[in-house]
Amino acid sequence: MRKILVHCHLIWLFSILMYFPALSQTKVIEFIDDPNRFIPEKQVDFEHLTANIRINPISHLVKGNATFVFRQIKSDNDTLQLFTPSFKISGLTLDKVKIDYVILNDQLTILLPEKTKKGGSHTLSIDYETFPTDQLYFNGWDDTTNTLRKQIWAHRPAYWLPFANDRLTVDMLVTFDSKYKVYSNGVRESVVTNNDGTKTWHYKMYHNHPFFSTALVIGDYDFKSFNTPKNLPVELWYYPVQADHLEPTYQYLTEMIKFCEDSFGVPYPYELYREAPVVNYLYGAMETTTSTIFGDYLFIDERAYWERNYININVHELVHQWFGNYVSHLRNKDVWLTETFATYYAKMFEKSIFGEDYYQWERTKEYERTMRAAAIDNFGVGHSRGGSDRWYPKGSLILDMLHDVLGERDFQRSITAYLKKFAYDEAWTPDLIKTIHETTGQSIDWFFDQWIERGGEPHYQIEYEELSDRILVNVKQIQPISDLQPVFRMPVNYEVYFTDGSIQKLKSWNSTEYQQISIPKQNGQTLLFLLFDPGNRILKKTTFTRSNDFLLNQLAKAPAMIDRLEALKALKNTPVQQKREAYLQAANSCTFHLFKAEILNQLARDSTQVSIDFFRNCLTDKEPLTRRAALTQLSGIHKSLIPEIADCLKDTSYSNIVIALNTLANIDPNHLSSYLETTKNETGYPGKLVRIAWLQLSINQPDSIGLHELTDYASIRYEFMTRINAIRALTSLNCFNEVIAANFVEAATHWNTKLQPVAMDALIFFNRQLRFKKIIEKAVESQVTDLMEREKLMKKID
Repeated sequence: MRKILVHCHLIWLFSILMYFPALSQTKVIEFIDDPNRFIPEKQVDFEHLTANIRINPISHLVKGNATFVFRQIKSDNDTLQLFTPSFKISGLTLDKVKIDYVILNDQLTILLPEKTKKGGSHTLSIDYETFPTDQLYFNGWDDTTNTLRKQIWAHRPAYWLPFANDRLTVDMLVTFDSKYKVYSNGVRESVVTNNDGTKTWHYKMYHNHPFFSTALVIGDYDFKSFNTPKNLPVELWYYPVQADHLEPTYQYLTEMIKFCEDSFGVPYPYELYREAPVVNYLYGAMETTTSTIFGDYLFIDERAYWERNYININVHELVHQWFGNYVSHLRNKDVWLTETFATYYAKMFEKSIFGEDYYQWERTKEYERTMRAAAIDNFGVGHSRGGSDRWYPKGSLILDMLHDVLGERDFQRSITAYLKKFAYDEAWTPDLIKTIHETTGQSIDWFFDQWIERGGEPHYQIEYEELSDRILVNVKQIQPISDLQPVFRMPVNYEVYFTDGSIQKLKSWNSTEYQQISIPKQNGQTLLFLLFDPGNRILKKTTFTRSNDFLLNQLAKAPAMIDRLEALKALKNTPVQQKREAYLQAANSCTFHLFKAEILNQLARDSTQVSIDFFRNCLTDKEPLTRRAALTQLSGIHKSLIPEIADCLKDTSYSNIVIALNTLANIDPNHLSSYLETTKNETGYPGKLVRIAWLQLSINQPDSIGLHELTDYASIRYEFMTRINAIRALTSLNCFNEVIAANFVEAATHWNTKLQPVAMDALIFFNRQLRFKKIIEKAVESQVTDLMEREKLMKKID
């Protein structure tokens, strides 16, 4: 790992140091080097694009014209470059005059004449055709049964439009079969019916936006239109056969828009907002400007809300219309400015709707992801190699701390100033630091050096001693400390709870490796428990040895759920008989599912009647996630709960049905046929999760159709989640034949990166069994026509 050394004073030569020894003590500040720390050079400024394209869904041919208006800004530049992978250029003119060009390594290089250096705008027109190998995805056109939805979608323009990374305005004209609707960015200017059975859809971006933030969706849709209270037009696209999914999916959208405008102090920055689900989507969603697209596995019915709903992702993508599109990041190193703010404000919106405990649940999940990344490497949030676990969850936790350091008012004022200052423009990390200083007067460089530019987290070792007149708290930072990772500096809150019911609170800055805090006591007070960083606001590890009585007091008396949960986790290794009663009392006063889940986990092997009764109560709890927490901890000692578990076969949550069904199959196999009868008409959404679990369990039942149906679900007729569930079921059952092999090979070579590895793992599993090797080889030979690709695939499988 290479380091960059930044010297506070200029050090000349070793010989000079001999005469001036004080200079040899110059402090060295170290950061991990980032090759993307430099602002990228810019040859020209692309101002506008007019694109006019036609797409053949069967051959995948894209044929069109892209006309760019640009202005040369680098005076000694004599070329212009565009990314054009596998493009065939049939015509190219500059200001209506043919001009020389070269295509090399997927790059179109145009030789600019002298006149472009003299300023002014110029027009570059490119006629082209291409068969995109990436970024434009075709779904269902090869399914002769018409089961899979026929769609074409893209969330990036490269591979189907000539591409350069810039901000520009756009006119997008797409001509396609009139049976389908076309979705893109900006205002829908017109839809023209042509004489050849096609329509031409014209979308226009009036404000400049990041060119990469471009979408195209073609499919069978309807959309619901409405205006927000502030008169912003909104379009919610949906599948006509799933109109009942519209409300569960898009719930709270109006509240989200208001939340963003109020939080940012800046109105929604474009003319309208729209959203559409797409099949076989690669991620959760993508915030292309004005027009978000998302995976249709999030286009849910009411019951699928409890699997994974769209709320957090929906507001995350909406926030990107400000952080990402309205203001885009300048360098790859600054991607955190886009993703961290979207993650943070999505969390804050959910807090405004669902409350503090839900917010702390989100923070807990963010913390777990952050620490998983910390175990792998030490890149910072502001590093281009930081990765998604830092740009998203860690960055979100850091903004919680920035909010605390700045204060609510200064934090919000800074965000508003930043967005207004860089409206429809690019920004980098120093721009945010400077804006905070200009707005609030606060120098915040230390915070960004510590939490954004550097990686790592503090690890505090806490010890305390109660004396007659005071409590001494010793705080030591025990993480590795070096020039690359100096001691952390943070304000720390303390709360001390006494047996007489009094509470003492104080804040102290911790900025040294070792620190002692003295907290005075009055009138013979006796310590009940104390909280270091109540509410768990600082991103940290903590080693804090406390007695069981101390922790049980914290469990019973701490005001915040998250501090009571911390006590629960610290008591994990305490014998169950010493904590059972306190746990059950705590569960009565704190009902949030995350809290109850921890208690269920620690009492899962306790066969006493009171613990069994607690499980019974949780299985019948009104909250689906509490019922799920209980279902996941069941074992043979819970056979007396079979009636309650069987009731969960009719649960609101699809996942709860699956868990209950599998549990009953394990602990009460003699009545499996009855349980299968109860659930035979359940499908589950998304991915047919209940039906596939049902088929897996019924495979050995008389007259089972399980193998045929599972084989079908693994085929190209279905979207990736159904295929993944079916592939895993067939692998678990060790069922394999020629048809299954063909389905698996197609899945292993599919462009969906979630489907690929599951199918590949399945092929490797079956290939280890000698009787299936020839079947796999034949499937690969028939499915993969390119000899080199075939050999690569077989090497991976072998």
